[in-house]
Amino acid sequence: MDRIFGIGMNELFVIFLLAVIVLGPERMVRTAREAGKLIRNLKAYFSSLTDELKSELDVLDEIKKVNEELRK
Repeated sequence: MDRIFGIGMNELFVIFLLAVIVLGPERMVRTAREAGKLIRNLKAYFSSLTDELKSELDVLDEIKKVNEELRK
C-alpha cells in the first residue's frame, strides 16, 4: 500500500469517514473545495518562490564568475 504523509489507506479512509460525520456531506464538499484551493495556491506560491530563488542564485553565480575572471 502507498503511504501519504506516513498514513496508510485504512487510516485515510477512517479520517474521511470521521470528516463526513463531523462536517456533514454539504460542509465536507465545501471544505474539500477550499482545501483544494489552498493547496493550489500554496503550490503556486512555492513554485514562484523557487523560480525567484533560482534566478537570484544564477545572478550570484554570474557575479562569482566575473570576480574570478577579474582576479586572473
